[in-house]
Amino acid sequence: MIVLTDEQAIVVHRLLTCILLNETYRLADVEDALVWLSPENRQILCPFDSLWSKNLAEEIVRQLRIGTDPSSLS
Repeated sequence: MIVLTDEQAIVVHRLLTCILLNETYRLADVEDALVWLSPENRQILCPFDSLWSKNLAEEIVRQLRIGTDPSSLS
């Protein structure tokens, strides 16, 4: 399990949103996120297959484009 502080979660959320919408983002945010998400000697396993992940990403982008809060999708 990965636990982020509120500030870290905001940075990761902003970074992923920018990437999904193909908007510019700060390289420093990418570097920080890599450090937070990939601690030394630890592997992060993603339980989702690539098709499911792609579908989720497309749905998030669609919701962002129509102005819906993606956190309300659950």
